[in-house]
Amino acid sequence: MATHFARWTINPKFPFSSRLNEECLARSQHMPEHRRSRFLASRSLLAELLHMLYGIQQLPEILTTAAGRPHFADPSLMDFSIAYAGNKVGVLVTTEGRCGLDIEINQSFGHLPSVVSDSTFRSNESIWINNQKNPGEARAQLRTLHQSAFKLTNREDSLQLLPGAGRIRVRCQSEIEAISDVEGLLIWGCVVSPAIEKLNLWEFEGPQNWHSLWDVKSRYRDPDGSIIRLTSMSSEKALYQN
Repeated sequence: MATHFARWTINPKFPFSSRLNEECLARSQHMPEHRRSRFLASRSLLAELLHMLYGIQQLPEILTTAAGRPHFADPSLMDFSIAYAGNKVGVLVTTEGRCGLDIEINQSFGHLPSVVSDSTFRSNESIWINNQKNPGEARAQLRTLHQSAFKLTNREDSLQLLPGAGRIRVRCQSEIEAISDVEGLLIWGCVVSPAIEKLNLWEFEGPQNWHSLWDVKSRYRDPDGSIIRLTSMSSEKALYQN
């Protein structure tokens, strides 16, 4: 089992992937320009990631659920999740189970007010946030995990985060894992069921131009790092992951 998280800073001068299928291109023609650009960028990133990892030559057919969640028409293919923030797009792919991804632009750099009040969080989450060295970033991290879990379950009332204990609980999901980190301007969170196991991070700059990013283990060892990992597994099992 493997989980891959790829991100791309959208460049208007870069042509979208030649691996997009006709259905995808036709659908984009009916969208407003801004939405069309994001739509094609996310599908291009997904198509190029699948080619880089698995040699898939063309983006497989994608359907959308009634709730708006995209998925491959072929049920034998992997699950994926897409997220946008500013001019950045992210794609998460897991080879087993289901996944959810969310990204945000770090508001700390612009000293912008938080868009979500503390009343959005449970009391234990608020306590954890206020105990962190940067409460604004910690708040955004939990926000990305809430949104990622919603993308996975399509239920707002099913999630309980216990960041102080390193635990996550989701109704009807006995096995689940979550990771969130702060990388300068980008804050991201992902949730995978049954497990993330090894998380690989990639930066896309163009066809045949991929960069493998930092190793998750190194982030855990960084005393100034902000990475958090929550799991429903026992601490003994989680210790040997990644």
